[in-house]
Amino acid sequence: MTDRTEEDREFAAIKEADIFAEARDRLQICIDAEADNRMRGKEAILFREGDQWDSNPGTTVSQDETELTINLTDAMMQRVENNIRQQRPRGKCHPVGDGADIEIAEIINGIGRHVEVRSEASVAYDTASASSLDAGWGYFRLVAEYISPRSFQKDLRILPITNIFTVYMDPAAVMPHGGDQMWCLISVKMDRKEYRRRYPNAQIEQWNDVGAGERTNWDDKEQIRLAEYFRIREKAEKLYRILDSNGQEIMEYESDLRRQSGAKSMEQINHWLTLQGFRVADTRDSVKQQVEWFRLNGTKVVERQEIPGTYIPVFRVQGKAKDIDGKVRRRGMVEGLMDAQRMVNYGEVAKIKRLGLAPKAPWVAAEGQLDGHPEWEEANQRSYAVLTYKPVTIDTAQGPMMLPAPMRQPPAQIEQGFAEFVQGMRSNLMSIAGMPNEPGQDRQGEVISGKAIARRQFLSDQSHFQYYDNLTLAIAQLWRVMVEWIKVYFSEPGRVQRILGEDGHPRMVTLNQQPGQQPQMPGQPPPQPDDDAMTKVKNDLSVGRYDIVMDTGPGYETKREEGAESLMTLLQVQPLAEIITQTGPDLVFRSIDHPYMQELADRLMAATPEGLEKIMEGLSSHARSVVQYLSNEVQQLQQKLQALETQQKEGLLKEHMQSLVKMHDIDVSSRVKIADTQSRERTALSVEEIRAAGKIIDARAARGEGSAQAEREMLNSAQQAELDRQHTSAESAADRVMQSANRDAPSQNGISNEH
Repeated sequence: MTDRTEEDREFAAIKEADIFAEARDRLQICIDAEADNRMRGKEAILFREGDQWDSNPGTTVSQDETELTINLTDAMMQRVENNIRQQRPRGKCHPVGDGADIEIAEIINGIGRHVEVRSEASVAYDTASASSLDAGWGYFRLVAEYISPRSFQKDLRILPITNIFTVYMDPAAVMPHGGDQMWCLISVKMDRKEYRRRYPNAQIEQWNDVGAGERTNWDDKEQIRLAEYFRIREKAEKLYRILDSNGQEIMEYESDLRRQSGAKSMEQINHWLTLQGFRVADTRDSVKQQVEWFRLNGTKVVERQEIPGTYIPVFRVQGKAKDIDGKVRRRGMVEGLMDAQRMVNYGEVAKIKRLGLAPKAPWVAAEGQLDGHPEWEEANQRSYAVLTYKPVTIDTAQGPMMLPAPMRQPPAQIEQGFAEFVQGMRSNLMSIAGMPNEPGQDRQGEVISGKAIARRQFLSDQSHFQYYDNLTLAIAQLWRVMVEWIKVYFSEPGRVQRILGEDGHPRMVTLNQQPGQQPQMPGQPPPQPDDDAMTKVKNDLSVGRYDIVMDTGPGYETKREEGAESLMTLLQVQPLAEIITQTGPDLVFRSIDHPYMQELADRLMAATPEGLEKIMEGLSSHARSVVQYLSNEVQQLQQKLQALETQQKEGLLKEHMQSLVKMHDIDVSSRVKIADTQSRERTALSVEEIRAAGKIIDARAARGEGSAQAEREMLNSAQQAELDRQHTSAESAADRVMQSANRDAPSQNGISNEH
């Protein structure tokens, strides 16, 4: 066990009497400042629950009349609540400085989403937002707890505060989320057995100080009432700006440097920093804030603790607030609806009273006409074929006169002005609620477009946006506190932690992994030496400064439906569809909210390298080694298969080329033979023509003189013609062979290029 520092000893030495005096004084300050708000807030909560008739005879119906409640207020409030529930705001931290980076920010975001899921934080958010709508404010809180009874590791949990009157927050806090509060008290209940187990030496004394709106009958046999007191203590201290060898800035208080170095003087601290490779660049006077927590019973401080960070982990969701004459007046949505709702109730009761007169006097008869005929007593409830009455005669100045038969009276009618009054009160209620254009208010048979209805819904939502916006501010403050707490409660070296992505997909990461302890998977080559890995802690959550931004709008389920619709639209474009199906086929099916689609997406996820990498991140080390080994085997088999396919293609191409060459040679020889045959045929024909010409010449020579000379000239011409014919025939054959070869050459090249 480590020795307590001087700060720890100073905190333990705080006197219980001082804590009690301070807590009670501050409780009274809050009671005085918030008494009016608490009274009106409780009245508003009861009003929404149906307590809408007061006991003042001048403002309500008489006690012997029916008091009906047409609770339109609750229905309209529920609409606003459900609209807020459909738009889940989520926090995100962004790196700002002091060694922060994007990867660590993603891990912190994943831890924050993990905390929200394990806490079912939506219950806390919805409870606080509903209270802000009813009374004008609501609360939720953040606590640190052990993961299990057999663990020393802590995790965070977001808890709802169902009774807003048990929280007494610093009235000087002006921010809607209460992040600038300097103190806060919460009265809580604890089981008596649990109290005895935790504090065996403490007496059972209850915390009895209460404010307006809080129940006082907490003393029972099962539970005891205690108080939690938060405060921020400010202490003047020196702040140091320290630079490392790379010029990076580090801000540290003097007390933190003393605790880290074990030194007692600044000279020793400077020497220690020099040995570590740091130097002090600047100093200034500052204030160090420390959050302190105390658990109080009626007489004693039973537990105390220093809380990390600079904020009190109690968060306010504010409705409407206005500073009037130095006092902050808070109200929700209900307070403005009270008078209009009461008028609606009064109008409906008056209508019922008017209609209730109808069955009380349905017949008018003269005295004595119904004597001896009791059926008239039920004539307004039962059907009779004949109603008999007794004729009655009276004396008049003109003589005896018989009275007319009993007459049925018409039922009471609702005057037109009275009906318009009731309808006007309903319209006033809807207008005050910020819903003047209801889709159901249209005339019967009138067709309204979907865009017009959506526009009306937008106008209605716009009237209540301040409640959703204030809830967003409170969740952002929660994330600021979580970022500070994560650095402390998730600081164990080598802690394996689940984190959640934006799509809810979990994966395991190792936090604060020490240098030189990089895990090596079986079947993989040893990691290459990395200077940064040997000197830098991996996933170090203790360094860096981060800021919080909010992701508002529809919740993730609604976003996924919209994303699926957009993705289906993109798949209709052929080029984009090919890219999506090749790089992320699993995302197409994962966007569809159906169990079978998720299973199919899981099967397709391993088809891409990115998907396989994500799958391996969520596996154990043994499973990752098996998957990696099989993946290497598959890659080797694929390489061998590609080599065999290449060899097979090359062999087929060679055989095909040889067959083409043979076919080409055969084709050329056949064409040459055909050309020679045609040449011989033409030669024979020319010889026959010459012989015939010779015979003609011989005949002419025998007939006349000079035939010898003519014969010689004819023979010379015939020989020259034969030589010309042979030369021309040879050239024509050569040209045909060349043309055939030229025609085959492009075809052969085309086949080669294709293969």
